[in-house]
Amino acid sequence: MSTSRDIWLITNEGSGSVREELLADLHEACERSSLCIAQRTTFPSEEIPSPAELDKRGIDTVVALGGDGTINAVVAALAGWSGAVLPLPGGTQNLLPKRVHGEAGVHEVIEAFARGNARRVRPQIIRSSKGIALAGLLVGPGTSWNEVREALRAADAGAMLTAAGAAIQNTAGQPPVRIRQPDAGAPEGYPIVELMPHAGGIEIAAYHARTGADFVAQTWALLRQEFREGPHDTLGPFQETTLASTGAQPLDLLLDGEPAHGDATETFMLDKSPVDLIATLAQED
Repeated sequence: MSTSRDIWLITNEGSGSVREELLADLHEACERSSLCIAQRTTFPSEEIPSPAELDKRGIDTVVALGGDGTINAVVAALAGWSGAVLPLPGGTQNLLPKRVHGEAGVHEVIEAFARGNARRVRPQIIRSSKGIALAGLLVGPGTSWNEVREALRAADAGAMLTAAGAAIQNTAGQPPVRIRQPDAGAPEGYPIVELMPHAGGIEIAAYHARTGADFVAQTWALLRQEFREGPHDTLGPFQETTLASTGAQPLDLLLDGEPAHGDATETFMLDKSPVDLIATLAQED
């Protein structure tokens, strides 16, 4: 008879795919795998447990079910903890879970972890003065398309149209962002710059709209949150990069999909995750 192992489950039921069916699926997978959900926290209405609280309960694994922003919050709150975080895909894009699990679903990840087919990793992340990004971040006026995503998630057609109009106006009318250090890319800047951490450095995708056709293609890509389908320049990898507003305004940021207000100039550097993550891939992406 196998010994039950205690875990602390953190869920965000406002995330893209966290529904009752997925939660039931998770509970079933835990029961079959002899994992005991000793405690559960609903984020963000409840506080993330502290490392001291987890240690007091004798729990060495926190399971985070939510989007990239939820997992980011959990990892940031547990920085320096001796335990590990098991991220599960519960969002819309699930970029961080894909880095450590590939396309595996909740059931597959839980079962692999319970069988011992998992390992602790400290993947490369991006650190800035405004926080960390585990999967990637977006910089520039084009980040206003996040409001369109939120309206789509809420199935609010009126809010979506209003947000889309504001996003188009911001993307086309606000000062773009240029890559100051190292000196790379178009000197006139870009409406949106994406930074992604990899083992070799920070890869940059700088999206542009230099022609009418480019603008239409970029708008459609942004609307569907499929940024890479829009016209862009690929730059890097860099160990560190500094971005600056061409108009000296504060930079708009999205850290793992969550909005943040930057300064007019921000530096982003490659770093390691501040807490161990549990990966089921033989080698994380």
